[in-house]
Amino acid sequence: MSADDYFQPGDVVGGRYEIHRRLGVGGFGLVYLAYRRDTAEVVAFKTFRDELLSDLPARQAFKREALLWVNLENHPFILRARWIQEFSGRLFVEMDYIAPDERGRVSLQDHLATSGIHLGTDQTLRWAIQFCYAMEQANTHGIRCHRDIKPANILIRQDGTLLVTDFGMARAAEIAWQDGGQREALPIPGQGQALSMSLMQTDGKRICGTPGYMAPELCRGEGAEIQTDIYSFGLVLCQMATGNPVPPWPVLFDGNVLRYVEEVYRCQASGYIPPVSGLWASIVNRCLAQAPEQRYGQFGELRLDLERVYIQRTGRTVELPRCGAQSVDYWINRGASLSSLGRLEESIPCYDRAIDIDPQCHAAWTNRGISLSSLGRSAEAIRCHDNAIEIDHTNQRAWCSRGSCLESLGRSHEAIKCYQKATELDPSYAYAWTNMGQSLTSLGRYEEAIGCCDKALSIDRRDAFAWNNKGLVMDALGQRKKAIAFYDKALEIDPLFASAWTNKGNAFAELGRQQEAVVLHEKALEISPRFATAWNNKGNSLAALNQYEEAIRCYDKALALDSRHVAACYNKANSLAALGRREEAIICFDKALEIDPRHTSALNNKGKSLATLGRHEEAILCYNKALEINPQEPKAWNNKGISLAALLRDEEAIYCHETALEIDPEYASAWYYKGKTEESLGWNEDAINSYRRFLALGMTEHPVLGAKVQERLRRMVEKGT
Repeated sequence: MSADDYFQPGDVVGGRYEIHRRLGVGGFGLVYLAYRRDTAEVVAFKTFRDELLSDLPARQAFKREALLWVNLENHPFILRARWIQEFSGRLFVEMDYIAPDERGRVSLQDHLATSGIHLGTDQTLRWAIQFCYAMEQANTHGIRCHRDIKPANILIRQDGTLLVTDFGMARAAEIAWQDGGQREALPIPGQGQALSMSLMQTDGKRICGTPGYMAPELCRGEGAEIQTDIYSFGLVLCQMATGNPVPPWPVLFDGNVLRYVEEVYRCQASGYIPPVSGLWASIVNRCLAQAPEQRYGQFGELRLDLERVYIQRTGRTVELPRCGAQSVDYWINRGASLSSLGRLEESIPCYDRAIDIDPQCHAAWTNRGISLSSLGRSAEAIRCHDNAIEIDHTNQRAWCSRGSCLESLGRSHEAIKCYQKATELDPSYAYAWTNMGQSLTSLGRYEEAIGCCDKALSIDRRDAFAWNNKGLVMDALGQRKKAIAFYDKALEIDPLFASAWTNKGNAFAELGRQQEAVVLHEKALEISPRFATAWNNKGNSLAALNQYEEAIRCYDKALALDSRHVAACYNKANSLAALGRREEAIICFDKALEIDPRHTSALNNKGKSLATLGRHEEAILCYNKALEINPQEPKAWNNKGISLAALLRDEEAIYCHETALEIDPEYASAWYYKGKTEESLGWNEDAINSYRRFLALGMTEHPVLGAKVQERLRRMVEKGT
């Protein structure tokens, strides 16, 4: 199996698992986000590289080791592997899915990569103690050695709890490689890009592990014991203590894995121990002793030393929480998993269960509000965030999400105040800075918006949301090429960022490159087939290509996903009108106006459809409503004038055209219809002047009409002469 996706979104495995998207590629294979149809749960679904499962002994090795992981029971600091299963000759492990936090972080590696500073001593101690508890559980349940301890295999839930994952996988890979049919060294995943679990051969020895984290005895091709894991965890402790996102060796990884392993081993053999200061020194030095017997003998022994330091610093202990499916944390994490899969309606009852258990759980109220907001139920969401803030006024996530709700209601000024509160509480909260930039863009305060995006990017240069939003600001300024460059930055960081793909498509559409835009919107829909806005945007590009029937199918897709998608209603109506299906168009305009009664464009275009059907009195009512909302709308004034002229109310019509031209003196269509009405009144000199203004402004936009007007003008001038 290559690094490409083995499954595509929407594929169903074993009649039970609906694939949503790929979560990652590792040394063993691919991990997918999947929905279990039978239990309505979100799970992580791991399948393995074909090279590791080339024969029956290799497959059996993976089954044996994976079953040890499954048998670790429900432990609070171990990622639960639920079962191992074969479907159509392919091996899978079903695991709990851990949803990323608002910054997109799932693993300790993510936290180290985005923090920019050390994680904080107390936090590091808490996570280290939780890790030791997990390893004690594994060691007493048949897993003698993990063999691939590194930050990427240590997950962090949204509530801050640490979870250890991938028990037995390195051991299974080694057995499959050495004892199975595969006899040659396997290709190393990520070579030249990142360090991952690798199977390599050097100096006649076969080595299995992640370069940079292997104990010296593994580099020598010797066996592994508990002390081997303790050595690897000592390196992770160094990283947590210093905030270093890479293994703490004075050796740079240049893409050559074997050379990197050899240089790290030379450091180890020389007695080098990565430097840490203060309370960490004695603990790390013992973990990283060159001889295994000089290290801690058990993780329980290491935990006791860590606990003594933690108690001295905080006066508290890190307790082993009681497990149970009815816990608040269980329901919050299940809700977050469902939410991340887009199953928002199903996530809300999970948060309700958490609130039933603990009505003062601000995290449950916050997450409930986020799901409601994503469903467009902003008013309900704001009430949830208000409850969360009342419980904990320092809840920056609630402040930030409350701002997003207000922004969705068009209350940008209030939204900004919420984002400001969130950033006051946590100046490094990049997501709040990014959202503030969105609200400032809505208000036309573009320079400030760019400043907010830049602030977010100064916190995290790999903040794809910030790059995307900076692109939106450039789009608002009409700087399409710059916008596309920023969307490309976002997609370089996150190729699965569906919004960035469709935003890039919109920018291409504005440049007149509609066919390319369609391809970009389709890319967004490959990633997120339930992305209503992308369906709408694809429809817009197809409509611009005069492919109205296909455009309508896209708008219908959007409306099937979100029946209150006002833009899709409005755009579908325009496409129906372009096909001459005026009665159907009017129904769609009415649907858009039911959702948003102040949608002036829908009122105006409904009026045009009514006028085309000869229903000018009804059309004028639509234009009047649009002008009550926005008296400075030149199209509504012009269209009202056209209908008044059709009713032979010519002088009123001329007044409307003149009002449109006061607002926009270069509005070519208004000059044409003004001239036409003046001509009907016999005001030929005025009509000639109006037609000449139309020709000066509108020949490019209206070439056919322009030719007719030129001929009419010629006859009028000749007649006048």
